[in-house]
Amino acid sequence: MTFQQIQYIIEISRCGSISKASKNLYVAQPYLSKLLKELEEEIGITIFNRNIKGVELTDEGKEFINHVRPLLEQKKKIIEMYSHHKTNPAMYIAISTQRYPFVIKAFIEFFKKKIINKFEIHIREVGMYRVINDVYEKRSALGIIFISELTEKFLKKVLASKDIEFYEIVKLTPCVFFHKNHPLAQNNEINLNELYNFPFASFEEEASASMDFAEEFLFYDFNLIEKKIFVEDRGTMINILTNTNAFSIGTGILPFGYAGPEIISKPIIQYKDEIRLGWIKLSNTKLDDDMELFIENIKSIVSESIQKLN
Repeated sequence: MTFQQIQYIIEISRCGSISKASKNLYVAQPYLSKLLKELEEEIGITIFNRNIKGVELTDEGKEFINHVRPLLEQKKKIIEMYSHHKTNPAMYIAISTQRYPFVIKAFIEFFKKKIINKFEIHIREVGMYRVINDVYEKRSALGIIFISELTEKFLKKVLASKDIEFYEIVKLTPCVFFHKNHPLAQNNEINLNELYNFPFASFEEEASASMDFAEEFLFYDFNLIEKKIFVEDRGTMINILTNTNAFSIGTGILPFGYAGPEIISKPIIQYKDEIRLGWIKLSNTKLDDDMELFIENIKSIVSESIQKLN
């Protein structure tokens, strides 16, 4: 039994419906049902009775909720109690970002400007779902994500529900990434219809995450692609694109020395300026000077890269 399972069970109880709870938690309904079933099997009771209208706590379920609810409250109190006793280093930075090489370049340039003897730095290259949750749970002060026309309505709802603000850095035309000797590499622009015969390389999202959290720019005809390769880290992605005819889709920004030297990017003609690259933070919080400088570095690198693309 985990704290996450307890949190999810309490939300199902509050909503009276697994479907409603899955929407509030932004997890897939089958995934939530699976967690509930696993927990019931683990503790040997039926927590909810299912009916046409939704779910209802059993007598054993009510007793279970009464026992576990204080555990969540106690966990919160313990974290708050001991977090005040930490000795903060001279510089503490926690950033979560989608897998963008230009963000790492921005950080390296930022870091070189700092001459300090004591610091603690966390840089998390993860999927969008995790970036948003890291900021929401205060694991990271800053997150770097993108929003597209296709995902904007959904993601704005998610961010608002978690009291997170999105600040746009730049609008970009989505680009195709592939090897410089790819059959389509000589084209100045790429038509999506030309890509359907090639494998699409994509970063794998968490099982509970919606497709709207995808790492890559998604297009309306995504399901027409029959060859798909899913990876988890940027190093594997670079190796796949370097050694096969696979392609991926993203911002098009490939700073020298921070991405595979054999990989190039070409704009997609159907979707001009549909990527809104930006950063997120919790509402009513102020970024410190270090984070402000880091964001300025990102803006500078992105601007410089766009000029080279043009």
